[in-house]
Amino acid sequence: MFLEERGGGGLPVLCLHGFCQSSAYWLPTLERLAAEGRAALAPDLAGFGASAGDSGPYTMEDYADALAGLLAARGIRRAVVVGGSMGGVVAQYVALRHPALVDRLLLVATGAFTADPAAALARADAFAARWDDAAADSVVAGFFHRPPEEARLAAFRRIARGATQAAAVGATRSNALARTYERLAEITVPVRIIQGRHDKARTPEHGQAMCERLADARLSVLSGSGHTPQLEEAEAFHSLALPFLLGGADNF
Repeated sequence: MFLEERGGGGLPVLCLHGFCQSSAYWLPTLERLAAEGRAALAPDLAGFGASAGDSGPYTMEDYADALAGLLAARGIRRAVVVGGSMGGVVAQYVALRHPALVDRLLLVATGAFTADPAAALARADAFAARWDDAAADSVVAGFFHRPPEEARLAAFRRIARGATQAAAVGATRSNALARTYERLAEITVPVRIIQGRHDKARTPEHGQAMCERLADARLSVLSGSGHTPQLEEAEAFHSLALPFLLGGADNF
């Protein structure tokens, strides 16, 4: 599993990317954490980014278990876990399947269930029938409320196009069926949720629904963001996220 690392001190922060993304989506966060003296890690999940050659299965549960193995191999017994989009679903499964590993949880542009599983499964079938540049580009088109400049958008398209068809299909199917909602009360560590106001995939209402189930959760909504608030409103996002990631549960 490919891994980006920055910094080297304190409680490590593990950042998990979303569908058809890579660790590149969290590099600005890693740099900010490192500047604060904190160890920060962001893997490329199997089938995506520089881990495109890694074999599956490409399920939310298997990703969570692989990450637990990654931390164990590095001698990390506890970490702060951050997840965006699909990575937020994986982060929830890390907390549920390996609770001793998670000190606190930051969930970004994510949810605890898919609103329309049938539509999501149909999308997986479409990817199984055709996975090409156009299909990958259609995924990236849903990430932003306002698209970034063309050079950055082209880079994000290249990342998505590098995903394997098997991972695109497998992860889409698994995410469609993933449902942590009824188990959220089992997550007792502090949780903070950041959603984009214009996110059509994971709305602020998804975040509110999670807050109502979690033992210690707070929601913030960024008014100018879609599905990638850490990039779309970087300053506002990090002003919320960094104090929580670096400090106590009340810092949000």
